[in-house]
Amino acid sequence: MKNVLKVVIALLLIVNVNCFAQKIYYVVNGEDMMSDINYKVYKDNKAKNRKLEEVNLKTIVKKDSIVNYIRLTDLAVTPDGFDPWGDTKKFIGTKFQIEQYADNDLKNFNKDYLEGKPTYINFWFTRCPPCIEELPLLNQLKENFKDKVNFISITFDDLAAVEVFLKKHKFEYKHITNSGKQIEKLKIDAYPTSLILDKNGVIKVVTPEITSAEMKDIQITLTTLL
Repeated sequence: MKNVLKVVIALLLIVNVNCFAQKIYYVVNGEDMMSDINYKVYKDNKAKNRKLEEVNLKTIVKKDSIVNYIRLTDLAVTPDGFDPWGDTKKFIGTKFQIEQYADNDLKNFNKDYLEGKPTYINFWFTRCPPCIEELPLLNQLKENFKDKVNFISITFDDLAAVEVFLKKHKFEYKHITNSGKQIEKLKIDAYPTSLILDKNGVIKVVTPEITSAEMKDIQITLTTLL
């Protein structure tokens, strides 16, 4: 009788654990939610013919579930397999140090300046043809999200050069200039480069020049981080 009772108690404990265990789900690139098993199959199928870049944008923990919001994209590399943004991507997961940058009055920003909303930061310079080419898309992003997202441009050019540039080109971001040393610390050598930060100012994504085909992905990423 005691042995039967032990078996019953053990079975009840197993059922209880399974009932209250948190199930893990994934939302990939804004698509429908899938289980962890289905996500593994989905990712394996995607990775058969190309290299992928996987970023966990955010995780929401509930009583009965854990939902991971994933950005899964093709890894942007040169024909010989080199990732020009690889060194900068090492900063993913760290807080962007906005306090190291100064505004047009040469006053450093507060370290919490970017907190409270996602941030899109574009690194560029005035004589960079691909930087100029993507301006219409950058402006469209700002128009789409308005004040829900911080939109900032950072360059090593001085303020005078940027002001001359802006007389001929529309670029409606908040501009931070004279930032060569700070850019060097981030290991940014390829232009343009953009960073996407979460509401806590943590770097989540490093991207090269965006194209019309990639606009949807960028918008989904920012929407996920709202």
